[in-house]
Amino acid sequence: LGIMGKPMARNLLKAGYTLTVFNRSAHKAVELEGLGAVVAESPREVGARSQVVILMVSDSSAVEAILLGKEGVLEGMQAGSVIIDMSTILPSSSRRLAEAVKARGGHMLDAPVLGSRRAAAAGTLTVVVGGEKAVYDRCHRIFQSLGRHVFYMGPPGMGLYTKLCNNLISGLVMQAVSEALLLGKKAGLDLRELIKVLTAGGDRTLTLEAKGPSLLARNFDVHFPLKYMHKDLWLISEAGSELGLALPATTWVRELFGAARARGLEDKDFSAVVMIMEKFAGIKLDA
Repeated sequence: LGIMGKPMARNLLKAGYTLTVFNRSAHKAVELEGLGAVVAESPREVGARSQVVILMVSDSSAVEAILLGKEGVLEGMQAGSVIIDMSTILPSSSRRLAEAVKARGGHMLDAPVLGSRRAAAAGTLTVVVGGEKAVYDRCHRIFQSLGRHVFYMGPPGMGLYTKLCNNLISGLVMQAVSEALLLGKKAGLDLRELIKVLTAGGDRTLTLEAKGPSLLARNFDVHFPLKYMHKDLWLISEAGSELGLALPATTWVRELFGAARARGLEDKDFSAVVMIMEKFAGIKLDA
């Protein structure tokens, strides 16, 4: 029930679903309990009380602990139940977990989302789903309660590959925006005017439109944490390696995000990676 999970849970309650919630930090569930959710003592209890279980956690180890742990979801899961994992993890890991769920009589969909906390709160996320089509169809109304756009991408793992493709672009474009603005700063351009020009041209990007003014204002309020972008760039590199595909630009940008984490920026917005480039350049972006 973190930056994404809590607003998504609110939207499920608004849509009329009966909700049982669990969070490792119990205080994060208090608000949802006040809105009508039942707070469970363990993932096992969530599995026992639910026909559909939704996970939204940070990484593979957290997903495995919640599903396969001693008090995990699978210990209480009803036969025929559906596990929807909306976390971003390796597709190969998700496929292995899906087999474990299947062996216990359940079904699993990988359904990561595109969008930040603002979209999660507004219910306008994009949901990309992998798994059995019949199971996807069964859960489609749930996805519509969480997102404006819902796409079925194919068999298990395909939702996650789609998410990794998206975040590859997001990470590399953020780096490109940082470099372009630093070039403009060094050359003496008016950066506000530069952003107007760049967002009017054929190469305009949502990242520049959303992050450009924030960079000039030194506003790094979190919409997507830098530590998660670094984690996702690692996942992208690993997925490429598993497929025998070299991703050199991804590898280089991943190292820059790693350097940003090492400087204590991991809990800032991922746009804070610009601070590493500022250090290299010896200048700071401002208006």
